[in-house]
Amino acid sequence: MQKKFIGIALTICIFLFAGLVGLANSSSKLIIYHWWTAGGEKEAIDSVFNKFNQKYPDIEIVENPIAGGGGGIMRAQIKTMIMAGQSPDTFQLTYGTGMIGSFAEVLDPIDDLWKDFPVPAMVKKMGTIKNHQYGIPLNIMRNNCLWYNKAIIDKLGVAMPLETLYDFYIACEKVKNAGYIPYAVGAGGGQKFWWVHIAEQFLLGLPHGGPEYITKLYGGKADPANDPAIRELLEALRRLVVNKYINSDYAALTWDQAADLLMTNKAAFYQMGDWAKGHFTSAGWKPKVDFDYQPSPGTSGYFTLHLDCFVLPKGAPHRDAAIKWLKFLKTVEAETAFCPIKGATPPRLDAPIDMYDAISKDILNSFRNPKTKIVQSAWAQPPEAWLDVYGDMLSAFVIDPDVEKGVKDFASAYKRVFGFK
Repeated sequence: MQKKFIGIALTICIFLFAGLVGLANSSSKLIIYHWWTAGGEKEAIDSVFNKFNQKYPDIEIVENPIAGGGGGIMRAQIKTMIMAGQSPDTFQLTYGTGMIGSFAEVLDPIDDLWKDFPVPAMVKKMGTIKNHQYGIPLNIMRNNCLWYNKAIIDKLGVAMPLETLYDFYIACEKVKNAGYIPYAVGAGGGQKFWWVHIAEQFLLGLPHGGPEYITKLYGGKADPANDPAIRELLEALRRLVVNKYINSDYAALTWDQAADLLMTNKAAFYQMGDWAKGHFTSAGWKPKVDFDYQPSPGTSGYFTLHLDCFVLPKGAPHRDAAIKWLKFLKTVEAETAFCPIKGATPPRLDAPIDMYDAISKDILNSFRNPKTKIVQSAWAQPPEAWLDVYGDMLSAFVIDPDVEKGVKDFASAYKRVFGFK
């Protein structure tokens, strides 16, 4: 009898232990890295996390946000982790040919996850590396946006939109003479690459620049030492500095702190992608009332862009959870939870847009207009090294805006990025 009792007890223990093991295995973690830490972008990703947890309550999100606009600091850390065999489950990456191509060797392709994903053909193409897909894009970002404080612009009687860079310079002079900062810049906190972003928008609107030249430049097929567009670009940047159109503390401010100069009525214009709108609205500013935007001067009909995506690194410790995350990101639910708050527009062609404000709808309509010339931005098309190399080169130039030296430095940097001898 005693032996029978012991046997039953052991059986019960075994079942209980098995149940506990099963319970432990039924839950999982999702170790995720991203760089959305400011204003609307943090609120946007938190909204997606909440929706994901509602769908998968047994998956614990282990969030690792790393500040630094554009993700440069985070990407460096991710590479170190992967080399050390400590890969996360997934991480944010700029979606584009050059950036994804720079990471493809440490990522697993996710071709199966792209089935039944209704996005424009060009979106799929710009993330295709050697016939494989590696990222699920969550949002479309327009880069060539010039934001402005409506109260200041209306007060000074500046006629908007500014059609050309010449119009922009005249407006900056008027703003400066009225005692405001014409053009807010934040390139501090390790964010030198914002000069890359600014340079791109000027280059897009210059006489010898434009979409075709930018594509050529980012593809390693340009000749910066002799191309007139590069000299025009450096002369334009020099004009910003010499004429004191930018804030003197630009090297001490992050991108979002520079945006705050508009909200505190200290600056009139701000050059940033449409994620700036999410920052403004998060702080209570109203689109078309407190602030507005236009395509960067000289770039009407053009659309520089990149998208944000998440990827599946090789060796992801919780691979099943990562795949569930990526599958969720391709849904209407995820895009709708994220994009209106972030200030972005949805990649899916069937995503509803009635909840978006007038600015986002304008940007989306521009993207989907077949007449719009679309070009991948500096975050998407060139190799990853572009951001760091030209962040340093252009940062040095604005300190000492010598155009002749700048042309040589630009050409030298080009060789380093593309490995030319």
